[in-house]
Amino acid sequence: MLRSQLVVLPLLWVPLACGRKDEVQAAATGPAAGAGQVVAEVDGRRITLSELDERVARQISPLEQQLYDVRSEGLKDLISEVLLEKEARVRGLSVEALLAAEVDAKVGSPSPEQMAQIYEANRPRLAGVSRDQAYAQIESAIRGQSQATRRREFRQELIVKAAVQTNLQPPRVKVQVPKGAPALGPAGAKVTIVGFLDYQCPYCHRSQEAVERLMQEYQGKVRLVHQDFPLDIHTRAFAASQAARCAGDQGKFWEYHRNLLSAKGSFDGLDLKTRAATLGLNKAAFATCLGSGKHDAEIRAGLDEGMKLGVNSTPTFFINGRRLVGARPYEDFEAIVQDEGI
Repeated sequence: MLRSQLVVLPLLWVPLACGRKDEVQAAATGPAAGAGQVVAEVDGRRITLSELDERVARQISPLEQQLYDVRSEGLKDLISEVLLEKEARVRGLSVEALLAAEVDAKVGSPSPEQMAQIYEANRPRLAGVSRDQAYAQIESAIRGQSQATRRREFRQELIVKAAVQTNLQPPRVKVQVPKGAPALGPAGAKVTIVGFLDYQCPYCHRSQEAVERLMQEYQGKVRLVHQDFPLDIHTRAFAASQAARCAGDQGKFWEYHRNLLSAKGSFDGLDLKTRAATLGLNKAAFATCLGSGKHDAEIRAGLDEGMKLGVNSTPTFFINGRRLVGARPYEDFEAIVQDEGI
């Protein structure tokens, strides 16, 4: 497969995120019993399931999200099957014939120019592969992706036509937002997004475009709150968080925040001060703040809150308490925002 110019659609989405050293992957088991169930008794002292869950909330929360994601994808597949079978009966076709008419027949072949561009971009990898073989691979890959896209579109058309309603509820967590945390958007917004970010994480950089677009598209309707979550695997992430907070003292937190996520650099002391100068900050005040540890408690508070919520990789977003992990496309953010009633 030629990948440099092609978007490969995986069967299972793997989070594009930076993880902690102690990150542990685990599989969700079956549904929990009643929260009031007594799971242990020690010298007459009863321990309930709710008490246990509170103790291990950090580990349980991500598993609940994993379980919901699996169920949600399974539900989409079941709904799609029902609607495809219904539409096929109405048209007097088999499901295979329906998909051939609505998907395969509506997907064209890539243009010669597109084929040539992708071929040229991948030529270093094509030693020993003939031009005809390479073109066949490219055409197959592009057509497969186009078919997958059209199939999703057709499924959505059937869902709208049938007015499908689902009652599968996503897990939510209560996110404590400290007073004075950097925020954009009205305090009374219907949707609040709390993002836990590490400025040295490349996937946090990648997610910035989607977040910026969302805030523009839903201006005045969504509130964005920043929480620092500098990972121990990134040696300059904490210093970058300090710098952004110091810029905030001069009213330019978000400008510095965007600069850190969009402009490459070493994040050493000189780099952080150069960024401040570029944004027109008072150099002496910024340097004094940067060396004072003034905002360390706020940064560590964000780390503590994230760990309580089971955050173990960045970026992690909570949209009205609904977890979204990794460098996700804009459409994933928008889907949740719209599902929240905007």
